[in-house]
Amino acid sequence: MANEVFANGREIACKAADGKSICAFPDVCFTPPQTPATPPGVPVPYPNTAVAKDTTKGSKTVKISNQEVMLKNKSHFKKSTGNEAGRAPKKGIVTSKIQGKVYFTSWSPNVKVEGKNVVRHLDLTTHNHGSATTNTGPWPYKDSMTPAQLKDCEDDMNKEKSACSDPVTKKYKSKKECCEDPECKKARNCMLVPYGGSGSPNCCEGKTGHHILPNSLLQGTRGNSATNVPGLSDAYTVNDGACVCVSGDDHSSGDHGELHDRTKDKLRTILQSGETLTYKQAKTEVTKAHAETFPQQCNPKCIEAQIDASLSKFKTGGEIEVRQKDGMTRKNFDKYKNKKTDK
Repeated sequence: MANEVFANGREIACKAADGKSICAFPDVCFTPPQTPATPPGVPVPYPNTAVAKDTTKGSKTVKISNQEVMLKNKSHFKKSTGNEAGRAPKKGIVTSKIQGKVYFTSWSPNVKVEGKNVVRHLDLTTHNHGSATTNTGPWPYKDSMTPAQLKDCEDDMNKEKSACSDPVTKKYKSKKECCEDPECKKARNCMLVPYGGSGSPNCCEGKTGHHILPNSLLQGTRGNSATNVPGLSDAYTVNDGACVCVSGDDHSSGDHGELHDRTKDKLRTILQSGETLTYKQAKTEVTKAHAETFPQQCNPKCIEAQIDASLSKFKTGGEIEVRQKDGMTRKNFDKYKNKKTDK
């Protein structure tokens, strides 16, 4: 059930919650058959899942719904599932584990319980630990990509893992090390993360979370008074939107400015033609804008899959009816629609 206790506008992760970290991928485990040609087994990537009810080593004195709260660098989910078939002797390619622990790698910057930062809905996780090493990359807590969508992202995920892991130990670098590594940051241009709130906590310092599908297409305003478009439940907030971490502090500088301009131009072309902009069109056009800003880096199908996954939890049935906006200005495009009708 929802615990309805929040930090920075996001639900606090605790043992009483319904939270899941779904299909963290790839979790590569050695899998039978074990033959002379493949002594350790065959390495197979598995999507891994963990649930909040497996919270371990949480808060002692502060409880939510009489259950422990997840805390920074202390708590974890005691097991994960999805890689059970990887039962060759080596098991996990890095940790030599299956059904290993799940740790959070981000948390509230300023809300603490018992002196430690609390973990929230949308904070990032790594899966299938033995102890401090991880066998999977840092995919968002709310990640709900299907196996087919994950297949579209497989190459980009492998590139990110290669760029962001130690070449000898294969262990993921720390967040600080990743943020200081140009190749890792470049690879993560293909990985979308939840906006997460003011300050873009899921991005490196100096980077800004840019809503790849402009939030103005999904909500009338930001904040508690926001009205969501038809097809999108009231549970969706600006913090849930899928973002790419970009350089530039505002809408007119760095990659941030370039991405905004390209997005605006592409959406405006459709809107000024008098057509009704659809969710599918908007998704396609913002993906093109991303590809032009970060050329030859990412599989467009993976970007679209992540956009779909970020909203799947909030769909109420049928198509999401996006607002007729260009994502940058408050311009009203209704007159173009009327002009087309007159013809």
